[in-house]
Amino acid sequence: MKTLSRRDFIKLSALAVGGIALAGCRGNQIVQMTATPALTSGAQPKVVPTTAVAAPTFPPGTVADTIFTNGKVVTMDASDTTAQAIAIKDDRILQTGADDKIRALAGPNTKTIDLRGRVLMPGLIDPHNHLRVMGLQTSFFVPFLPPEVKTLSEMQTKLSQVAAKTPKGQWIVAYYFTVGGVTAIPAKEDLDKVASEQPVFMMHQAGHYATVNSVALKIAGITAKTASPSGAIIEKDAKGEPTGRLFNHRAMNIVRSKIPPYSPDLVRASIAETSALFAACGVTSFQDNNVYMEDDINAYQDTAKQGELSARGSYHYTLEWPADLQTALKLKPFDDPYMKFAGYKFLVDGQATTAYCHEPHNGTRWNMSTWEVNSYKQVVRALHDTGMQICVHCGGDAAVDMALDAFEEAMKANPRPDPRHRLEHAVLTTPQATKRMRDLGIIVSTNPIFIRSSGDAYFTLFGEKRTQERAIVTREWLDAKIPVTIGSDAPTTPWYTPQATLAAAVARLTLTNKVLGANQVMTIKEAMRAHTLTAAYAAFEEKIKGSLESGKLADLIVWTQDPYAMNPGQLFEATIDLTMVGGKVVYQKA
Repeated sequence: MKTLSRRDFIKLSALAVGGIALAGCRGNQIVQMTATPALTSGAQPKVVPTTAVAAPTFPPGTVADTIFTNGKVVTMDASDTTAQAIAIKDDRILQTGADDKIRALAGPNTKTIDLRGRVLMPGLIDPHNHLRVMGLQTSFFVPFLPPEVKTLSEMQTKLSQVAAKTPKGQWIVAYYFTVGGVTAIPAKEDLDKVASEQPVFMMHQAGHYATVNSVALKIAGITAKTASPSGAIIEKDAKGEPTGRLFNHRAMNIVRSKIPPYSPDLVRASIAETSALFAACGVTSFQDNNVYMEDDINAYQDTAKQGELSARGSYHYTLEWPADLQTALKLKPFDDPYMKFAGYKFLVDGQATTAYCHEPHNGTRWNMSTWEVNSYKQVVRALHDTGMQICVHCGGDAAVDMALDAFEEAMKANPRPDPRHRLEHAVLTTPQATKRMRDLGIIVSTNPIFIRSSGDAYFTLFGEKRTQERAIVTREWLDAKIPVTIGSDAPTTPWYTPQATLAAAVARLTLTNKVLGANQVMTIKEAMRAHTLTAAYAAFEEKIKGSLESGKLADLIVWTQDPYAMNPGQLFEATIDLTMVGGKVVYQKA
């Protein structure tokens, strides 16, 4: 597997303007990762979702290419078998078992690796992330993140410095995590004070709202007379003037559409580099749930074709408007060993401050969906009929019910087998929704890391009782036998690693160390299964991924420490010694 070197990546990205702060594989720390370059000026056939061919069998006498011995091999099979050793042939798992049994499969050219008691397990699968966007942030956006930026004044200090180095009229595209206070959002005046000659797009790291300055508003043509798009908010003050705050994608995209496009070569390089970061943390497969443009799809496909990915990937095409259905139906199947077109994605509400709920909350808007209900149902029905999977972003409980209503109607009208439609996030849900999820066979793809990044904000926005009782109810879902998988949603929080996700799932601690939903914790075994075999199931890939069984893909990791013997704090800091994808080592700790 060809992996783009950091030197080559930086060389290609020669026009650097800043850095990115992301939580690397050392857990709690927010570590500077790399420099960032400046901005550069027919119908879909009805198919069953790609389910890979069943694992092959090996003839007697097959000799292994690589064997790992003397370890704790967690297979994640149906019986939770733990072995001592594992043998690899080509890109597949040959066999697991006792040391002597596996050593017997070695030949004169077999490579033997002594695990020295370490844990070897299936590669982790991140079922919900935005790797391409994370690559863009790493490559093009200016970070305003802790510990450097924690307050509005610190944001303004840094923005002043960035503006001083940026030519007049050139875009400053940036993102932040906090400006003090769990729900504080800057306004255009806050940006204008220190950057009045360059257009500024300052997005919250969660990705669902942004603040722009007056120059950007003028370029985008947003004035007091500009109406908010349906399902989004162009906020205005008491005089009717835009505040610069834009909520939900439809509003943000009015400004984003004016930002110059990125070089395809740089985008591809950033994807390759970010996949290497994922592999270093133990991720061997990722599912990008938010791909909008043909250029985005081409970037993923080209990176895979060039052999530049360090982890396997898939993407879901996101529909923002009813008119996007025509584009969706024309998308061509793509199923490369390292990349596939997996289905479709909707967002029916925004982030916590615009979560669509049954009861009021203290955010910007509580009773607004990003889609008109009837249009949404019609588009869901049309996409359900293609035979592909549908994933729906839903933060509030009303958004969850809206998604379930559309799924139920489509499945009744066309009861095709095993659709495996998914709810993404499902931050707030009702007990009745849990029963409906189970009855409809819905998969919940949630993000416990939100408890760490946004849990304190949830208490402010939704109140103590609702947050404690109904936020990210993983135990309730598991007890109801609903398939639950957990992902990073990178880069929407400062912590993209699976270690952070696993620690959040078993500890459920906010940034202020407050426990959120103590009765909803997952065990470490449940969390590991959610991050491996269930994540593979969520992508119709359980026959070839997610567990270490003969004939399955040799996608595996070796932990430095035993994750099953750690407390959550230690797990947050845990590291990987080796990552293998398709029988080839794509990462090895120096």
